[in-house]
Amino acid sequence: MKNTSSDGLWLRLGRRFLIFIAVCIGAVGIFYASLIITASSLSAGEVEKVKNATLYLEKHGFINEAYLLRDVATYRSNDNWLNASVPKETAFAATNYPFAIITLYPDYFTYPEDDVERSAILLHEARHLKGYGEEEAYEFVWRNKKYLGWTEEEYGQSVVWQNIRKQTREYAPNLFVCDFNALRDCTAESSLLDH
Repeated sequence: MKNTSSDGLWLRLGRRFLIFIAVCIGAVGIFYASLIITASSLSAGEVEKVKNATLYLEKHGFINEAYLLRDVATYRSNDNWLNASVPKETAFAATNYPFAIITLYPDYFTYPEDDVERSAILLHEARHLKGYGEEEAYEFVWRNKKYLGWTEEEYGQSVVWQNIRKQTREYAPNLFVCDFNALRDCTAESSLLDH
């Protein structure tokens, strides 16, 4: 003879567990939808600029980052309710991790000179999509800028270069403290330092 009261208990516990999981998934889904709905989508021209910058990243070896930016991220053109509730400095973009929502502010479309600079900004946001914080994101972009063709010689006077350099010095000061190049960019190649 089977113990039916024990079987009934496990059945009730299993059902409650499934209901709990369904409620959690529903709550996360509603939260995610609220982040999407409370912000505007990009215009067709803006989408094209993002696609071009993402393609530029992919062509320059940042395949994983390009995949995240192209196939995982959802883009918005202004702050959702969560971003609006957080004070922030002026920024080109913001990422809601782990929801993979990237907000591209008007400055992202105004100040970059070309796809190279837009790709540098997106590379930073791709690091956030992977779960990294500001320090690592700034350091990663700064260490890899040469692979993008984003050099001081070409872009040193641009608003984007100057802004990102300033923020990188704040978040990753170790990149600017070295014996061979006092208070300058330690990631610069030595041949560039000779002149």
